[in-house]
Amino acid sequence: AWYCAGALFLGLGVTAGSLCADGFAWSHGDLLGAHMSLNLAGWFGGAIVGTLHTFFPSLTQTRLRYPRLQGLTFAAWTAGVLALAIGYAWGLDPLAIAGWLMLCLGAVGLLANVAACLRDASGPLSLAARVVGVAQPFLLAALLVATISAVVGGPGQSLTGASRAAVGTLLVAGWVGLTVLGSLLHLLAVVIRVRGGFAAAMPVARPRLDSAVAALAMVAITALALAQAAGLDGLHDPARLLLLAVYGFLGARVAQLAGRVVARARPSI
Repeated sequence: AWYCAGALFLGLGVTAGSLCADGFAWSHGDLLGAHMSLNLAGWFGGAIVGTLHTFFPSLTQTRLRYPRLQGLTFAAWTAGVLALAIGYAWGLDPLAIAGWLMLCLGAVGLLANVAACLRDASGPLSLAARVVGVAQPFLLAALLVATISAVVGGPGQSLTGASRAAVGTLLVAGWVGLTVLGSLLHLLAVVIRVRGGFAAAMPVARPRLDSAVAALAMVAITALALAQAAGLDGLHDPARLLLLAVYGFLGARVAQLAGRVVARARPSI
């Protein structure tokens, strides 16, 4: 259902984007805002949120605690994307604000299952699980900031207003970036294990180091978003340097695993 909805949103988003690129005269509202809502929240965001409902339990070696909650999450997220797209396209501000609120509700549903998986984990969590886990609150944080901006200054402020930098940091560096890096840490390790005939073990969890890396990532992204939102210039550079250090560490781990995958690859035509 998540992927079918994402495919539909992608088709609609591409259509809206093509009209924007051709200079189509759309006088009803913000067609670019509708395009961004369909592609980013609908296709890209929906694919990640949907996948996490099965992927995160596998990372934590648990089962989804609230499987029925996924239906509510899917309904809220899908309805939110449609409300956003229609609200922006036709200049219906109340509908666009309702769309942001429904996306927030969907993020809460995802976060409830993610938190339950973390609580249910019986053994030490891997670095991948910790990184993906700490990434998820940033989705809700970004949506809340965007919603507040839409309520205070109008829906257009969520995309182009003063809060855009903070929302971008929370979404890109926080949610998407950490989710992708954590996922790569796990998936590349699985590839190495499979190609080695299951002789290679998965990376050993190092609770102190892994928890420290995850905590520093949260601190860096939170501090950078606060510096951008509140104009705290003195906090900007230290937060950025800390974020670069954390990303450098995680990127090096991913590169190391990727190198092992390439080394085990069998040439084929």
